[in-house]
Amino acid sequence: MKTCKNFSKYNYPLLLIILLWSLFHELLFWVNEILKNADSFAYLQMSYHFKNLSLAWFWTWWFGFLYSLLIAISDVVTFWLNEYYIALYLNIILFWVGAVLLYKIGKFYLEEKYNLFLIILFYLSPILLSFNITILSENVYIPLFLGLVLFLIKAWKEWLKKTKNLFYLSLFITLFYFTRAEAFIYLGSIFIVLFFHSINYKKIKVSNFIDFFKKSILIIVFFFLLVSPYILYLHSITWDWWLTNKGSSNLRQAELRWSEKMDDEWFEQAVWELTIDNHHLKSWFVGWLKYEKWEERWWLKDYLLANPQDTISRIFRNQIKFYTKNLPEIIIWDAIKLYQKSYLFLPILLIPLFLVVFGMYKMFVKKEYEFLIIFFSFFSIASLFFTLFFVLNRYFLIFLPLFLVFIVYWLQEIKLSKITKIITASILIGIYLVWNYVYYNSVKTDDAKYEVKKIAWEYIKKMTTQNSKLATLRIMERFPVVTYYSWTKQRWITPYTDNLGNLIEYAKYNKIDYLVVDTLDFKTYRPKLDFLLKDDFENESLHKIQTFQVNNQKVILYKFTF
Repeated sequence: MKTCKNFSKYNYPLLLIILLWSLFHELLFWVNEILKNADSFAYLQMSYHFKNLSLAWFWTWWFGFLYSLLIAISDVVTFWLNEYYIALYLNIILFWVGAVLLYKIGKFYLEEKYNLFLIILFYLSPILLSFNITILSENVYIPLFLGLVLFLIKAWKEWLKKTKNLFYLSLFITLFYFTRAEAFIYLGSIFIVLFFHSINYKKIKVSNFIDFFKKSILIIVFFFLLVSPYILYLHSITWDWWLTNKGSSNLRQAELRWSEKMDDEWFEQAVWELTIDNHHLKSWFVGWLKYEKWEERWWLKDYLLANPQDTISRIFRNQIKFYTKNLPEIIIWDAIKLYQKSYLFLPILLIPLFLVVFGMYKMFVKKEYEFLIIFFSFFSIASLFFTLFFVLNRYFLIFLPLFLVFIVYWLQEIKLSKITKIITASILIGIYLVWNYVYYNSVKTDDAKYEVKKIAWEYIKKMTTQNSKLATLRIMERFPVVTYYSWTKQRWITPYTDNLGNLIEYAKYNKIDYLVVDTLDFKTYRPKLDFLLKDDFENESLHKIQTFQVNNQKVILYKFTF
């Protein structure tokens, strides 16, 4: 196994790659110049309150808080930009951190020229680019994961004899958990790594297993000590002893996500069905208020054991979907759509998939066991856990940098002439450039859909003369575009209902000021409320203020008059 000596000798080429491609990512900021992701609003909302030393609205979200905390800190020290662009620049820095960590991982297995090529592929990846220019937690999650992998590779030599190393492992998982709640599952991955450390391959003794259990217990104790204040806080809000306050609705959501229709409609229906006691009328999301009807909660045992046949069938379907759809998309991303036009593209696009497998085989032959064990300890836990419920590509995005390690390792170890390797590397770069082109063309026209909402939010800001009032304005909207750009820091989701009376009751209880109704979201996600889009709609509790129409998209702004 190669060492990390003389790292400084190669800093300049690495820094040049990072600088050039960071500028490339910055140039693409304009592709996402309008906030088009509801999760992004959540992180910016939390960061706003953190910056003002407030936990207001912090506990209504199901999202980890670490990313928002970093945005808030960046906002404090970078006051000349708005928070949206502060977050995007923070993403570039986090991506740079990820590149350096991946480079250090590569130093153990790759020659310098191949290691630099690895970083080029890392920066060229269109799926990583798409997240890097979007305000989402993957921007923290991926560097954290690469840091943990690097730590485990280095700790492998020491057999994790030092207690402080066990604490650091717990700290990594804690930071994972504070970024994404489901990350607690990777405690199981740490235990797998510890197990292989403890048995020490050829010297299997009872003392090895005792050592394994001691270390595992220590890690569990450290983890729960670190997260206990947060868990106590969640319990004070929800009355549940969960590691996340979204578990119950996610279980119901998993039941509903039985088809390829993986959109928010299923999610919102899941939330609606869990709120029979009308909590949706008092708060905009499950998890805000304590439940009055415990028998209507969904528990894991109910999900798994209520109908074992359905559970097994669901897991089987998810496994097939994961290995035939999600995993290929993670590696070759949206470019897979090209072969739908011509099957001639398919062999070229599948090259990286084959190279990952070949790279794994080469590492096995070269006895680079520690990297394979670390990779599969995390990958196996993730693939087993998430296929119990539903599988999204972003759950497995953290593994893409390691897939790239396998690809480049294969290129390094394969017995080909120098010119053949150069041609192969050029083909890989060419494929990635094609993927970037596909990505660019798929998103560059998206902003046109939101032009009408831009006019709507500018109208609201003109109506509200004082900026201090904008921050407390309550706008009900299915997707928070007008909400965010009107400078309000509260989000109120239009209830998933076909009953106008429920919607008005919800708005009255929560003292909502405005309702935004639009064709972009209501036709798909609130079809039973699309009567609100009709020009002749009238109601004594809803006063139509203005109608906006651009690019076949329509927005109607209502004011509540109760």
